[in-house]
Amino acid sequence: MKSKWVPVIDANVCSGCQECIYACGPNCLELAQGTAVLARPDRCGSEEHCIGPCPSGGIEMQWVQMSGDTSVGKWKN
Repeated sequence: MKSKWVPVIDANVCSGCQECIYACGPNCLELAQGTAVLARPDRCGSEEHCIGPCPSGGIEMQWVQMSGDTSVGKWKN
């Protein structure tokens, strides 16, 4: 299975402010039970636009195993 470079949100740190959601052009993130989540990872272009606006520093990019459209975002074997 391949890995994709995607934002990972720490639910213990996320305040639910939605700044990352507003910054996400491909509309990959959404609020679920007061916490931002990567709801549509296949759309994520791996641009990291969601990290900077996060006031709590609760988002980091990681290689996560998944399947999907390898023409979108950064992928590795």
